[in-house]
Amino acid sequence: MSSDSELGISEMSSSEMSKTGMARQVQHEESDLAAMGLRERKKLIRLQRIVAAARLLFLEKGFNTTTIQDIAAEADVGLGTLYLYAKSKEDLLVMVFKDDILKMIETSYNSIPADASLLDQLMVFFDGHISYHNQDKSLSRTVLKELSFSTTEQRRQDIDQITRSTYSKMMKLIERARREGRVSKEIFTGTMAWSAFALYYHLLQGYLCGFHTEEEFRKSLRNALAALLS
Repeated sequence: MSSDSELGISEMSSSEMSKTGMARQVQHEESDLAAMGLRERKKLIRLQRIVAAARLLFLEKGFNTTTIQDIAAEADVGLGTLYLYAKSKEDLLVMVFKDDILKMIETSYNSIPADASLLDQLMVFFDGHISYHNQDKSLSRTVLKELSFSTTEQRRQDIDQITRSTYSKMMKLIERARREGRVSKEIFTGTMAWSAFALYYHLLQGYLCGFHTEEEFRKSLRNALAALLS
């Protein structure tokens, strides 16, 4: 069986992981700022202020009732300045939640037990995603909608980063299971990862739109993944 270190699973508690992650992020940001010129530092700080303002307003007022003017005012920047960083409120939404989603992907992966079956490992990975979206289903519906369409270069880059992170984690799980003979049929790792995520994503959309209960969603997902792996 794979060890926890092989799977990349941390033995730290959630609070320790959070503190360590925050410390690394601060160190990384400080390093980035130190390496930048004054102009670049000002641009980065302004972007951080805009993203923080958008996050605050989206969570407090909701996405639909928040205007781009509200975000500019909260960030204390001119409307023209804001448009230099994001072409629309939708682009800002993706920018705001991209980092949250990337952290959620890492947390979900790190919670996977090394000695579980591939089916159970995939379900644990997706359980982390489901719990994340349960925090605010309405906002999650909007985020997923915007992630489905890459209308600007910035959004394409953000979507690509999320997609690559998700698939790389799933491919590691599947490839390890394939090498260890824990998969009962010949598979192509990339195709299996794409297919498994497509099943999850399709069922997630139905769940967030109220077509399924959470229990039905989880049951359908497990049955679909089991059929895919058998």
